[in-house]
Amino acid sequence: MSNFEQYSGALFDLHGVIADTSKYHLQAWHQLATELGVEWTSTLAQSVVGMSRSDAVTAILHAGNLERQYSVQQQTALGDHKNEMYLKLIAHMSPADILPGVIDFLNDLQQHHFGIVLASASVNAPLEIQRMALESYFPLIVDPATLAHNKPAPDIYQQAAAMLNRSPQQCLGFEDSQTGLAALNAAGVISIGIGEEAEIATAQVKLPNTSALSLANIAQMIG
Repeated sequence: MSNFEQYSGALFDLHGVIADTSKYHLQAWHQLATELGVEWTSTLAQSVVGMSRSDAVTAILHAGNLERQYSVQQQTALGDHKNEMYLKLIAHMSPADILPGVIDFLNDLQQHHFGIVLASASVNAPLEIQRMALESYFPLIVDPATLAHNKPAPDIYQQAAAMLNRSPQQCLGFEDSQTGLAALNAAGVISIGIGEEAEIATAQVKLPNTSALSLANIAQMIG
């Protein structure tokens, strides 16, 4: 564990890592694409995972060759419309949405004096954390609206590490998407991917699901 002792920060994505809410985001984006007459494909679905709202709107419009038909203001309105649909979908969100093994792992981190920060691209993250009663674990949440660039740029994870007064190299980062892992790797954070092998191929540590989360397991895999 000597090499592992250098790590004292844990930086988390939310959707697909803490809670199973990605499905709600995808439902809302799917509905928006349908309203715009854009074909919803598996490639498009994968591309918007982990993106900021504005970037996801751009991706959907690009898929339908519609970028020139919408002004910046109209694109913002589309993103707001998607968010309204999403908020309706998560109206009944609760601790039941927390993924298996997450609470035990958060307790493990706290017991080992890790600093914890939520680094989600979603501006709804504080509301979702509140509805799942996770505030005691995540008093620190990066506000993506303050960043010059969102994922896959490294800004959000650089900011998360700074909130802990730690360097990115002292932190472990947890993601489930290619976009998020690109942000972690660019920031210099140890990237821990959770999920399907194809989606987390660029992760330095790969876990099949959240039930595999433990400091002992991660320390063994980092070596």
